[in-house]
Amino acid sequence: MQRIIALGTGILFLALLSIAAAQPDKLEGRWEGTVLAPQGQFPAHASFRKEAGGYRGTVSGLRGDLVFKEIKVEGNQVTAIAEAQTQGNIPPVYYDFLIDGEALKGKAEVSFAGLNLTFIFDLKRISTEPPVVEAVAPPAAPPPRPTRRESAPQPFQPQRLEYFQGQWKFKWLAMESLLGPGGSREGTLTYTPVLDGKFLEGRAEGKIEGTDFHEINYLTWDAERKILTSFEQLSVGAAILGLGDWKSPIAIRFTIPPVTVKGQTMQLKKIINIVAAHSFTVTEELSLDGGPFQRLGNGVFTRVEAK
Repeated sequence: MQRIIALGTGILFLALLSIAAAQPDKLEGRWEGTVLAPQGQFPAHASFRKEAGGYRGTVSGLRGDLVFKEIKVEGNQVTAIAEAQTQGNIPPVYYDFLIDGEALKGKAEVSFAGLNLTFIFDLKRISTEPPVVEAVAPPAAPPPRPTRRESAPQPFQPQRLEYFQGQWKFKWLAMESLLGPGGSREGTLTYTPVLDGKFLEGRAEGKIEGTDFHEINYLTWDAERKILTSFEQLSVGAAILGLGDWKSPIAIRFTIPPVTVKGQTMQLKKIINIVAAHSFTVTEELSLDGGPFQRLGNGVFTRVEAK
């Protein structure tokens, strides 16, 4: 009888091993979807292969696929580092993904030429087959061509209130807080001159997780001090006043007084990165009751050209 029980236990153990082996790895395979970049939304893909020492993989970049130099998986959290070769520089790109079944969502962050750029990924697994991942060396620089002038870098945008005037489409990803619900929101932000052009009145409207929202804010500009003043009336009732230092043509860094909501004190940090005449990004961080700052939200704004 004991021999029969032992035999049955062994068969069950082998069956469990077989079932476990048949289960695909949570990350391994090929993923496809979109990436929201400062220039707009583009197709994106990533590939991961599990090996004895961890994972190898690649991810799409603006100038071809990037090879991950480091990939760490803790539970459903994936962090990775790649390198992007841009105009002779190789800045590191930091990735932070969350696995949710067959969905892989997260962001990539890179600092280049004084800009802090954020890219929002939304991918779905299209195959669990482990791809062949090879380290691809960056292409060799082409020989110089003296008869052809190199393209000039994109000029900086002049600091003035009129930069924001007009209509912008935006996509925003935020965590839930006392200042508003979390999740993805998208819509339009329209700035119109008021009071003889001394102020811009901004009206934002769109949807957040399928629910309509409306917000209003005002901008004014001190050209001598290069200070952009912002006043926002949020849908939750909180009012945010910020003084933006726009001495650098590529970034506006705001000083914001603490606000109290439901008995808790919140300190905000806000940076607007001026990417181009048709695009800017916004990054916000939040500290609650003197605690550490955490990322509150990222937004990409693209100008709507007049027809």
